[in-house]
Formats: sequence, C-alpha cells, structure tokens
Amino acid sequence: MLLGLATQVKEYQLCWHLNKTLNFKLERGDDVEIVNKKKCKTSVFSFFRYEDDLDKKTTYLVSNKHFGEFLIPEVKQADYLLLIISELTLFKEENIVQQLKDIPILQLVIILEYSKLKSRHNLIFE
Repeated sequence: MLLGLATQVKEYQLCWHLNKTLNFKLERGDDVEIVNKKKCKTSVFSFFRYEDDLDKKTTYLVSNKHFGEFLIPEVKQADYLLLIISELTLFKEENIVQQLKDIPILQLVIILEYSKLKSRHNLIFE
C-alpha cells in the first residue's frame, strides 16, 4: 500500500500523529540519497521506518521533496510518501486511509499505484 500525504508540518510532527493514530513506532533512519547524474546533484530525503513483527508489517515514511527535487516526480502534490508492506486486506487499507483523512494536519491523502510509477525504483529501501 502506497500513499501520498500533503501537510505543512515538520516531519517529526507528522510522525507523532501517525504513531498516535495508527499505533506505529516510526523511528528516524538514514536519509535516502538520490543522485541525478544529468544535473550533477544529490538530493536527500528524510526517512523513517517501523517494523511490526507481530503483524508482519513494515512501514516507511519518506519525504518526497528536497529543494525543488522529488523522490517520486509523478506525485509532486505529495510532501511525504507512506509505504506499508504487509498482507493487508482491502478493509484494513480502507480503514487506514480513513484514519489518515481524520488527522487534521493532513490536507491530502492519495492512494498511489506502485506499478504505474515510472520512478518506483526510488522506493526500494532494503
């Protein structure tokens, strides 16, 4: 499940809301660095991770913007990307989306189709 999130708050505030609302324990990881060889430029994106062994679920939160550059340029309206890797049922996915939409600091929650993203290779974190 891949979601785009738009918000005006800082990343630590977003993590706090996600942890509280969805019972995550997102922790800061090493930033994601993407090198653009054409522009001779490296962009750095904030990265957070939570692994739930009980539900066999791994959750990633990564910023999508860095000084005018995008991790996933196809979704420029998203400030952050929330990637949940698990065997979620459709009901659970809908429940998560609804819980996110109820968080007042989020202006936008969009469901993204991973397979249709041209730059999906930027979302390989392991």
